[in-house]
Amino acid sequence: MKIKQYLGTDMRDALRQIRAELGADAVILSTRRLGQGVEVSAASDPEPAPVHGTLAGAGAVPGALAAAAPPAALAAEQLAMSGELRTLRQLLERQLAALAWNDYTRREPLRARALCELSELGVTRDVALQVVADLPADTGAEAAPQLHLDALARRIAVCELSTGAPGAPGAVALLGAAGAGKTTMLAKLALRWLLEHGADGLTIVTIDDEHIGAADQARSLGRLLGVPSFRFASGAEFAAAAGRFVSQDLVLIDTPALTADPGPAGELAAAFDSAPLPVQRMLLLPASAQGGVLSELLRRAAPLAAGCCAITRCDEAASLGGVLSTLVRSGLAVAYLSDGPGIPEDLRPARAPQLVARAVELARASGANIDPELLAQHFGGQLHAAA
Repeated sequence: MKIKQYLGTDMRDALRQIRAELGADAVILSTRRLGQGVEVSAASDPEPAPVHGTLAGAGAVPGALAAAAPPAALAAEQLAMSGELRTLRQLLERQLAALAWNDYTRREPLRARALCELSELGVTRDVALQVVADLPADTGAEAAPQLHLDALARRIAVCELSTGAPGAPGAVALLGAAGAGKTTMLAKLALRWLLEHGADGLTIVTIDDEHIGAADQARSLGRLLGVPSFRFASGAEFAAAAGRFVSQDLVLIDTPALTADPGPAGELAAAFDSAPLPVQRMLLLPASAQGGVLSELLRRAAPLAAGCCAITRCDEAASLGGVLSTLVRSGLAVAYLSDGPGIPEDLRPARAPQLVARAVELARASGANIDPELLAQHFGGQLHAAA
């Protein structure tokens, strides 16, 4: 292991020297203040020694290979040493992350506080760093408590449905995984339409050949609302019959649950593209789902090219950080927020500041609090890499 001391005007200067000479894999052994600067001891693993004793050709004696291999006791010692070095490196990396975080909190206390509060909301590390990067350099202490929340809200796109209004006929297909709330969302949208425009011009469609009772659900909802309802076994069957719906102002389509197999989603997308009326696709994102689940849902829905989304099950969520991070990463505009079972009173147009404010309320209600050591491990490595 190569060990060397570096002198810098501050920690960032010393880290820059270390990376330039020892590379990104260098680890910090110790630091100390020296007058107006700092002294940092750093180490890096040496280059592996070349292996000698390989066979020179087919005529080499069998014993040559045995002579080239290290003795079994020596091999065990090398494995043990490698394990110890890995453990030491992990420990030093933790210390380096803590040093980088402590240096950052000293230089940028307001930004560090913003990262802490965004983490308490459940916002992912990459999104939190993007948001803090947007903050102005001359942030004052008075404005600081709200600026990062405003910056987060600006990164969340919102929209209104471009179809389904008098004079703008078309269809809206609701996409989502099983249990995402597609049928409930359809009922909310349908009843809102009835309250605003009456029953004329509204049609309900169900595309499902597997869900038990799907046809009965569609018929029951249609009878309840007094509007026509249809069931089709596949997207192709819907596209072939969609000509009858071109005179309708709004066709609400309940679709099969998205699965890991991209084939059905691709077939449904092709059917919608070939239909004689525009079909806008709205993806339902359950607020109660974890970030990894939401990312998988986006992957499954990719063939359908959703133009907007709606956040469902907000009343069941302990945190909105996962869904807000998903919205920022994907750039998918959100049209509606569904925060309860009430039809249609628990459906409202999405507003980015209100979404962020709701996330803050949930974090406060749950008493979310991030340990400083966890913050150092969470952000320290990224801050060191960006130094």
